[in-house]
Amino acid sequence: MELYYYTSTDTMRYILDKGDIFATNIRYMNDSEEYTNGLEELFRLAKNEDLVKKWIGDRGRNDISIEDIRQTFTKENLEKCRRNMDYYSISFCQKNDLLSQWAIYAKESGVSIKMNFENDSYHFYTDSEEKGKKSEWKLAPEKVLYFTYDSMENQGDEYERQAFLILDKLYASDSKDQTEGKDEVWRYVSTFVKRYDFYQEAESRMVFQPTQTAYFPKVQYRMDQKVLKPYLDMVCEDGWPIWEIMIGPGFNQQVVYNSVEHFLSHVEVKLGIRDTEDYLKRIEAYWNPYADELKNVKIYNDLQSHIKDAKTAKMCLEDAQIIFGEEMQQVCSFICDNDGCNEGLKKYIKRHRFMKKGLVLSRSSIPYIY
Repeated sequence: MELYYYTSTDTMRYILDKGDIFATNIRYMNDSEEYTNGLEELFRLAKNEDLVKKWIGDRGRNDISIEDIRQTFTKENLEKCRRNMDYYSISFCQKNDLLSQWAIYAKESGVSIKMNFENDSYHFYTDSEEKGKKSEWKLAPEKVLYFTYDSMENQGDEYERQAFLILDKLYASDSKDQTEGKDEVWRYVSTFVKRYDFYQEAESRMVFQPTQTAYFPKVQYRMDQKVLKPYLDMVCEDGWPIWEIMIGPGFNQQVVYNSVEHFLSHVEVKLGIRDTEDYLKRIEAYWNPYADELKNVKIYNDLQSHIKDAKTAKMCLEDAQIIFGEEMQQVCSFICDNDGCNEGLKKYIKRHRFMKKGLVLSRSSIPYIY
């Protein structure tokens, strides 16, 4: 799953250097209704018996009854859930180079960090309130469901489709294992239900539940527009799986690009690269869009042969980064200087530079207009 984290260059530096991202308390997200919309929409959905019956029949869920759902989604439980929403979230976008995300989260020549979440779960940890202990989670990003009855009442098919996805999530076979009983499942799933009006954001998120760790996490605070926002300093083991840094639109885009390039060339960074095979997979992915056009280019075929040999020989990661980092630069230079090579490929290489450490540095194609 490829996702994008829009942020400032300073936050990018922190993420690459420390392998940390702040998970913000969901009550203090940008949308003031962030933590209540999901609860209320799930409560409304549970009262729609015709739709729930249709879902039960469609999914063949004879293990669930209308009465069971009715007893869980009560007004009393709704109020209890509202009072107990101590979850922490990190948000990503499913789309790259999206103007609205640049304008809100990355501002002047900020960055979009492309992460490739290939596994079912990742290991995260932060300091706990108990000295010397870590709070730990294993999870992966999940898509946000955009669902608000008032905004979707004229979109019956879409409302039903989203309702079914929500009920699937509520009554997944492992949902009770991930949380603490039915009420906790309700609260947890509600954090992935956002107002339909925001569907163009195409958000995915990770939600960290403090109650799901052996040691309660240490909560920290940061100032944002005079509000003290609670957060968890979340470390991804081996670093977040970062594949690309894109510099956003801005009047000083080139200067920012140059500074990030200099940073990546001189500082040890955490990119979530586990081993040589993982590093070589990034090289192969870089060339994939133009693999057919490169079949007759000898220097490219030599590179592919060397990659195969390195995998067989189980070359160490440090050697692979040095050897293939230099070879990649040679292949890119040859293609850009060769009149017989595809012009689209040349533009691709010039806009997407493969850095020796294993990520791509690129620039947004959106003109600076704000």
